[in-house]
Amino acid sequence: MNEESVIERIPREDRFFLIKSTRAGFWSDMHNVWGKLLLAEITHRRPIVFWGDFSRYSVGEDFNSFEQYFLPVSDCSLGDIVNDKYTYYPSTCKFHNIYQEDGDKWFYDHRDIADFINCDANVVESHTHHCLLYDILPWVKEGHPVYGLWGDDVFRYIINKYIKLQPYITDEIEEFYHTHHMEKGPILAVHIRSTDLIQNMPHLKEINAQYPHEIDCYLKDNPSARIFLLTDDETVLEQYKQMYGDILIYTNCSKKTINGLCPFLQVFPDGIRKGIEVIKDTYLACKCDHFIGNNYSNVSWAVSRLKIWDKDRIKLLWIPMPSET
Repeated sequence: MNEESVIERIPREDRFFLIKSTRAGFWSDMHNVWGKLLLAEITHRRPIVFWGDFSRYSVGEDFNSFEQYFLPVSDCSLGDIVNDKYTYYPSTCKFHNIYQEDGDKWFYDHRDIADFINCDANVVESHTHHCLLYDILPWVKEGHPVYGLWGDDVFRYIINKYIKLQPYITDEIEEFYHTHHMEKGPILAVHIRSTDLIQNMPHLKEINAQYPHEIDCYLKDNPSARIFLLTDDETVLEQYKQMYGDILIYTNCSKKTINGLCPFLQVFPDGIRKGIEVIKDTYLACKCDHFIGNNYSNVSWAVSRLKIWDKDRIKLLWIPMPSET
């Protein structure tokens, strides 16, 4: 069934796209949200983002932690799609279990882009990290605002249209920014991934070794500058406090990792607060003058996409892999 027949068969007010958590890290989950918002838009469905108890940043099954951070992405909510007269896709999704997680979610049957676009169900549910934004772009038709665009311009279209921080988080960001006189600049934001993640990112050690040289070169050209450090590793924080002393700025986030544990299995004692801390660090970095990050990190990519940077003000460090040389 093509898109036109779906539109003809189901009224616009009865077509929805439910975007659930993938249990990934915060900005990895948000990259999934951005892609699925575009997919909802090109299929003319009303989007709903719901992060329930499967999210690492949640507090319970019936609680939408996404809306603790951001305003709703549309004028509808999960309650609007609990309807025994609606049809659902995939088959594991039903009106009576809409708040629950699909135990089969790690299998990708019937979850490709063509399935979503050609689906004639009232409610389409997405809860796996696939169909990335770049995979969706070839399906965008002429006349859509992102038709013919590529790269960060597409992300910024989605972000500017749908992603609005809750006011209390904006207030917390602004309070930290002005309390630490960050507006006086210049400030270099630096994002360093935890060394505990080396088993999941084998080249991380080599990337992290590049930072001191890059920072020192920046400070040589900007001797009055300060450094805003983003890291989830207490060891990294202590190391940089010793290296840069009073010119180092950092939030009071809980900097801790779980040694040897795959990031997908980490659960935070206070998921909501952890999410706020991640947002706070990221948005503060976007308010800085320059940024150095990790090309393999969703946090660094979020910083690069939430703000339009001059090319000479942002650098994402990387190590060429065999397939990249």
